[in-house]
Amino acid sequence: MSNNQNEDLYLQSYPFTTAAAIIGSVDRKVFLTLYDGRTILGVLRTFDQFGNLVIHDGIERLYFPESKEYSESLQPEIYFLRGENLVMMGEIDIDGEDETLLGWKRIDWDLGSKKWIDSSKKTKLINENNDLIKKGKGLDSGKFFLF
Repeated sequence: MSNNQNEDLYLQSYPFTTAAAIIGSVDRKVFLTLYDGRTILGVLRTFDQFGNLVIHDGIERLYFPESKEYSESLQPEIYFLRGENLVMMGEIDIDGEDETLLGWKRIDWDLGSKKWIDSSKKTKLINENNDLIKKGKGLDSGKFFLF
């Protein structure tokens, strides 16, 4: 076992409660789920004490579970992500990466982006109406319809 591998095992054997917990994922392919529900896949290059990340060769992927469809950006990019926008991060097994999408249909990025924006607007309107209902000012019909 090389010295670098020993260091990796040594660092991962201690429970970190800070941003240092992700040191073992540097230069590895990761997936990131953001606060707004988007997913980014790419190589984690660096991070800081606030959990801000730099992702290299990042691809944005949008999932639509109700129709078992997904859409991914066309060109890899470099992403600078603020730690406060990160919900979850994990390493990707590059050998089985494509197997996770079996049964899902890939749709065009432009169509997927439009679908994502439309669903985000709908969710925002529903949440705003629910907030108004709590204040006694909204349309409380049990359901909220958009036309």
